[in-house]
Amino acid sequence: MVTKRQRDKETSIVVKNLNKKFRINEKFIKKIAADILSILKKKKGLEIIFLGDKEIKPLNRKYKKRNAPTDVLSFELGELGEIVISSDMALKNSAIFHTSFEKEMVLYVIHGILHLFGYDDGTTREKMRMSKKEDAILEVLCQENFLKVLTRR
Repeated sequence: MVTKRQRDKETSIVVKNLNKKFRINEKFIKKIAADILSILKKKKGLEIIFLGDKEIKPLNRKYKKRNAPTDVLSFELGELGEIVISSDMALKNSAIFHTSFEKEMVLYVIHGILHLFGYDDGTTREKMRMSKKEDAILEVLCQENFLKVLTRR
């Protein structure tokens, strides 16, 4: 039997912004993450941490053996999932992919959550499957105003 405390832990969402170049609307990120979990029909406690490239690079080196910054890292920690996002990379990639910074940030949240539920992007086929699921979730979320996500300092 699942206790109330376990159930609360499964569905809690914590957002931490450690990249002071950007102001994050934590309430909106929590709502987006909760909506994504609802769309996926999944329950899981989440911790979403926003860092800069300088801070995510050592994590990428340690856990993925890549000596470069990355956009998103996801860690399965039992009943909790941790997603680490580089806000710096989101800004760079929004220019490269001609999309808004806010949409890129939401896409990273989607991407990180999908990794926690078994989606991968290691092969072309896996990338296509994950991209298709990201697009489907993004379509549902498009009803929201991405400008609520954050503002640049």
